[in-house]
Amino acid sequence: MKFFDRDYSWLSYNRRVLQEAEYEKNCPAERLKFISIAAANLQVFIRERYFLQLNSTVNQDAEKIDKLKKNISKQFSKCGEILTEIFHSLQQSNVCISKMDELDEIQLKYLSEWFRLKMKPFIHPKFITEENELLTFVKDRLYLFVQLIFHEEKGQVIIEIPINGKDRFVEIPSTETKKIFVMAEEVLRFYLDEIFPGHEIPKNYFFEMISGNEFYAPDEEPGISKDWNKSNRTINNYFLFEAGVSKEIIDTLLQKTNGNKLAIAKKNSYLSLSDFSSLRKLLPDELKEPAMSLCAHPLDQAVSIIDAVNEKDHLLYFPYHSFDMVIRLLKEAASKESVKRIFITLYRTAHPSLIAEQLIAAAANGKTVFAFLEVKASESEADNILLAQKLESSGVKVDRNFPELKIHAKTILIEEEIDGSIKRTALFNTGNLNEKTADKYTDIAILTSKKIITQDVADFFSTLQLTTAKKFHPETVGFSPGNFRTVFANEVSKCIEAVNKNLPAKIIIKVNNLEDEKIIPQLYEAAEAGVQVEIIVRTICCMKPKENIRIISIVDSLLEHARIFSFRYSETENIYITSSDLMTRNLDRRMEFLLPIQDANHRKQLSEILQLQLRDNVKARIIDKKQKNKFVEGAEGEALIRSQYAVHEYFSPLKN
Repeated sequence: MKFFDRDYSWLSYNRRVLQEAEYEKNCPAERLKFISIAAANLQVFIRERYFLQLNSTVNQDAEKIDKLKKNISKQFSKCGEILTEIFHSLQQSNVCISKMDELDEIQLKYLSEWFRLKMKPFIHPKFITEENELLTFVKDRLYLFVQLIFHEEKGQVIIEIPINGKDRFVEIPSTETKKIFVMAEEVLRFYLDEIFPGHEIPKNYFFEMISGNEFYAPDEEPGISKDWNKSNRTINNYFLFEAGVSKEIIDTLLQKTNGNKLAIAKKNSYLSLSDFSSLRKLLPDELKEPAMSLCAHPLDQAVSIIDAVNEKDHLLYFPYHSFDMVIRLLKEAASKESVKRIFITLYRTAHPSLIAEQLIAAAANGKTVFAFLEVKASESEADNILLAQKLESSGVKVDRNFPELKIHAKTILIEEEIDGSIKRTALFNTGNLNEKTADKYTDIAILTSKKIITQDVADFFSTLQLTTAKKFHPETVGFSPGNFRTVFANEVSKCIEAVNKNLPAKIIIKVNNLEDEKIIPQLYEAAEAGVQVEIIVRTICCMKPKENIRIISIVDSLLEHARIFSFRYSETENIYITSSDLMTRNLDRRMEFLLPIQDANHRKQLSEILQLQLRDNVKARIIDKKQKNKFVEGAEGEALIRSQYAVHEYFSPLKN
């Protein structure tokens, strides 16, 4: 088989995340962060991949479903095991996650008052009846299933735990130097007799339900789901149960939700794992990873970012450089008299969004502001609908639908009118224009005023407003689904031509996901011809390592999100940045950009950064034929290189 299975590769990536959670040399706060990320990843996988497999009515693969089910359940259980280890580690550092039976009378009295004031008034038990009424659940909530006996009559009740996030961890005042926390659901369990006075409570178990994304339609995965629609989503709930839960309770919940035994996991020590990212914020600073300092950039001192970009292109590498530069750019555009029009694409934004506030300010100042806001951004649909409404009500022209394509390109165009002519400034970003994730994701932005590039961007925004790409033919910037594949294939061909002439050639691909069944054979062909192919992939990798092909994955404190392509043949090295992963959906069913880096200094910087990442021997894993996720080991005596820190050091002295 030429390719790794996409779903198994995705779960293999999540094991890399769990490696970081398990790694004892990571500080407790980092370990908690990776637990939360791993759990959130599994939720997305269940919603967007596992449910598709379960609901497919053609070529359903029972063996694969069974393997995926076991793998998902095993990873959730592993999260619980690691959390137990982390809690033990925290205890050595005077932070205790205590059980109710470990507390003294004074502590219990405090929690009794807390329960009556902060939790009890918000508890609304829902009795399960024998009628055919289906149960519904709120997304991302924890529940308690309670069995009751009252005068020999049995009943069943479900309670939604009314607290999540950081409020789920109740800190008990202490005269000691240590911090003591109790989980809110354990407080509820302890005081259940106050909710049901006079009742016997033989059993109670916590559970959560992962529900399908009501907005998600798998139009981007036609190979799996060409016959899928809302009416045949027969399995759309996945239950996670506390360890020890009885078969009776499982059967009741499955019956009351049209559930299925293929969509349950029942060996979990802890549930609602995404909340544990909130616990890390409550820890003392000495148990957290020190924040990286920002690297200086020439734009930091610029009075006008627009004027500075007119003089030369600028490269920003977040979060080593401040994302505030993007906010400042829009703020300047909103107030600068010569600026008449602002265009922007939005995919996932912060809530509230400083980006959106600058757009609203620009509209209030009489600028024409156009925003394409992609409502179909998975997991962000509801937020994007609300944001679109807010922008529209403030005078921003918002488009939110492009026929048959998702708009995934992240770009800004600012148009000035000076002496009767139009001057344009453009920004390309490899990731979302989102200030809240910009300090956690590594992404690259290029700011340019070059006419050959900004004209392509202007044509791109005209295309969005015309809602047809038939007449869109950019000259310099590659775009999918137009000429992206052609540009990529031509660069690969040039590398092959070079080795056929006995000239050196090398391809370096840095992406989040590599799975396209046309791109991968092109890279295989290049490797077979003698081109050295090196891949840095974060998540899905369907390409297998072979002769002349080396594949690594870097999972570290920052989420590696920047996409960079390097094609080197003879003395030439062409470098591109892009908003796109090498996935069929991105290349054929999304609009993405592929930007050639024209500034020689920027090409040099990105080339050297790729080399630093390829030399990572601390956080890089080898993607081998068995997907074992073994760490890259340096040669004896070789200096340790943790590439994210090496890149930070690389930018620290630069003056660009």
